[in-house]
Amino acid sequence: MQNILNNYEPLFKSHLLKAVHQGAVSNNAVEMYWPSLILFLVLSLVVVLKVTAPAKTIRVLNAAYSLQVARQIEREDYGQFKRVSVLLSSIFVLTIAFLFFKLNQLFGFILEANDSLFQYLFFVLLIIIIYAVKFISGNLISYLTKTNSIINEYFNSTLIINQSVGLLLLPVMILAQLSPLHPLWLVVPGALLLIFAYLLRLFRGFVFAGIDHGIGILQLFVYLCALEILPLLVLIKFLIVNF
Repeated sequence: MQNILNNYEPLFKSHLLKAVHQGAVSNNAVEMYWPSLILFLVLSLVVVLKVTAPAKTIRVLNAAYSLQVARQIEREDYGQFKRVSVLLSSIFVLTIAFLFFKLNQLFGFILEANDSLFQYLFFVLLIIIIYAVKFISGNLISYLTKTNSIINEYFNSTLIINQSVGLLLLPVMILAQLSPLHPLWLVVPGALLLIFAYLLRLFRGFVFAGIDHGIGILQLFVYLCALEILPLLVLIKFLIVNF
């Protein structure tokens, strides 16, 4: 390869353009094909939803900002194990993991020495574990405190908000990966949208427990700490210490 570069001669001669390099410059960039495959997979899931349940998907999006629609969907027995819900949750996990991967690429938080695909799969697994732990702990709290209706309502609201965010962030992640724009201009607004969704979940929890069911502020704070704030702090501490 070095001999080829040394013996390289320009294809065009006798022109007024000044050469920037004395010889040929090799392209050492490593192409990543798996992000396009992941985004194609997520788009395929969206197409399946569009074909099989377009009205239900639109109602889930409406329920993210309309408490009335959210409660109506809950009365229709919409849960995490329904077919539409499973597809939307899969889109959420794959899209949010892609957002975390892009943030990690830009700022180098953790796993810098590891392969890019390994980083992405790590975030996919991390999201799945987080929500599995939250589901188990939430059911445990509801059993011990006899507040099944509040916890279930809060979980359904969290589920709907997460699923809506996954759909909204998908085009942003596609542009971040494939457009000529710098990813920072797309990934940071995506992260802000995720933070807004998190705050909206906390607000919904306050509405469900504090206003609708008359739970005291101290008890409500304990609930939110157990379900949202404490797990987040433990996760951040775990990542900082171990990675």
